[in-house]
Amino acid sequence: MTMHSRMRPLLAMTSAAVLAATLTACGAGAGGDGRAISMTLATPTWNAGIASIAVSQEQGYFEQEGLDMNVILTDSATTQAQQIATGKVATGAVSPEPVVIGRQPGKNLDLTYYMSYYRDNIYGLQVPEDSGISSIADLRGKTVGAISLASASVTQAKIGLEKAGVPADSVTFIAIGTGAQQAAAVKDGHVDALALLDTSFQVLRNQGIALRPIEVPGTENLTSGGLAARASELESNPELFEKIGRAVAKGVVFTSANPEAAIRILYRAHPESKPTGMSDEEAIATGVKVLESRLANLGADDEPYGELDPSAMEASVTYLREAGLIDTEVPADDLFDNSLIEKINDFDAAAVRTSAEEYQG
Repeated sequence: MTMHSRMRPLLAMTSAAVLAATLTACGAGAGGDGRAISMTLATPTWNAGIASIAVSQEQGYFEQEGLDMNVILTDSATTQAQQIATGKVATGAVSPEPVVIGRQPGKNLDLTYYMSYYRDNIYGLQVPEDSGISSIADLRGKTVGAISLASASVTQAKIGLEKAGVPADSVTFIAIGTGAQQAAAVKDGHVDALALLDTSFQVLRNQGIALRPIEVPGTENLTSGGLAARASELESNPELFEKIGRAVAKGVVFTSANPEAAIRILYRAHPESKPTGMSDEEAIATGVKVLESRLANLGADDEPYGELDPSAMEASVTYLREAGLIDTEVPADDLFDNSLIEKINDFDAAAVRTSAEEYQG
């Protein structure tokens, strides 16, 4: 089985999104000025890694822009791409795989990034500290756990295996869910390695599970993407995406200035995200650690915030081409548009930081 055939579900889903996009009336979910709109995130549950989005909602940053934002959680970036392409949601923080694949000639999935969110690569591969596995090549015949088999972490791990000369189908990937399920899978020896997110690794460390990273070839300079929308929507209604971007940016600035306040806001708005079996102080402290692992990859201190890095987009395209996931030229410059960044940053960041530092909730 070739790498290309292993990734066929991703390609097929993208093709389905293209077809659906041609059948759906434009504008669904893409309102503004007080109308309800939706955005999507690829995570099964609310968690500390997306606390900044909860902050944007709970601090009224979307409302200040005249937006009634509904955040929809999904299982994968491919699902997100489908939802945006079909107009079910206006935007989402999407990883590059479906966006790049969908921009190949003939597929016509016109998703374009207009703002960075996951500036750096948030996915990785780690093993228990006492494991005998020292490199990705040692995974042959082993079992790797992931949140979902559709996760970009699995895609990256499979590509990394192939780059290391190890057939991806010589490794068994299994879905191990989140939180306690992941911890049980490691403690019970059901998995030899983990293909997860930055935040998931920290959650396990918070539970006393010592881990160490394994290098995944070719992933060093990747971005995990940003906010994407249909190119046609960006062109026809740029003000909407300036507003969304500004609200999201305010949430990131607030969260970076006071991670503990962001966690308190998250737990109050989404109680299911709060760890159980510990004191409130412990729950907040563990949440802050998880959030800080994500903030390290958001580029929160970048000026201007949210600008997409052309070299990172080029690296992502090259990565997918070398992996055989795209077989035609996809110009990286066509995947993003930084023209909204100046207006996205048109707010008083100092005032947002002060608000965060003085937060008493």
